[in-house]
Amino acid sequence: MLNGTYPLPSGKNVKFLNDQTTYLGNQLESETEPGRCYGVLACMEFIMVSTYGENGKDPELLIYKKR
Repeated sequence: MLNGTYPLPSGKNVKFLNDQTTYLGNQLESETEPGRCYGVLACMEFIMVSTYGENGKDPELLIYKKR
């Protein structure tokens, strides 16, 4: 998963991750949308689930939940 920006409903693009922080995560290929992946990422402060295309193209934030 790339540390890119995610578009919000307000139209603003936001970067959620810090390049200096280590996160736990995994990436799964979508079974229903060829070429799309789901990324699950967490640290002590939050969990984040997103979907994106090849090389992080067209990212979509699905869940961002803070403690």
